[in-house]
Amino acid sequence: MTDSFAYSTTFKLDKSHFSECYQESVVPDYSLRAYSKAIFLALMGLGLSLFTEIDQYAAWFLIGLGVVEALSVKYQKPWWLARQMLSRSANSQVTLTIDGQGIRSKSVYVDALISWGDINQVSPTGQGLLVIHKGGRSYISSRCLSEEATGFIHRQLDGAGQNDDTDQ
Repeated sequence: MTDSFAYSTTFKLDKSHFSECYQESVVPDYSLRAYSKAIFLALMGLGLSLFTEIDQYAAWFLIGLGVVEALSVKYQKPWWLARQMLSRSANSQVTLTIDGQGIRSKSVYVDALISWGDINQVSPTGQGLLVIHKGGRSYISSRCLSEEATGFIHRQLDGAGQNDDTDQ
């Protein structure tokens, strides 16, 4: 489906944007499976400490890594936000373009295009759209979209029979 619509906007990758992205696109996992790496590291460290003659530094290092890993699971959102804010893309400007080709995000560090054919589903969230595509999942905040752009996205996917969300 070709359409002459073109929408472009810029936004800043700041803490509020990252926080919204996490809140709307990540389902936290606090199951025992999520802690498996932490448990494995701690048990390896304890095993090295108790049953071998290896230097205790290495054993305690593994135990410490297990604790840090457990904390990263317990505090997933702050951990993820801290990593994003320490990345080189933090506080940079991103240009979002929606046109007949697809959805393009371009910054100093990234130039990514999600073609309409690669998109499997678009799910509305409380504050934006979750785009599920061949490469994974991407979140687009409603703060960045006009009503026309949102409608265009849904029209592109409805025309291809790919959008499962017809109630909004």
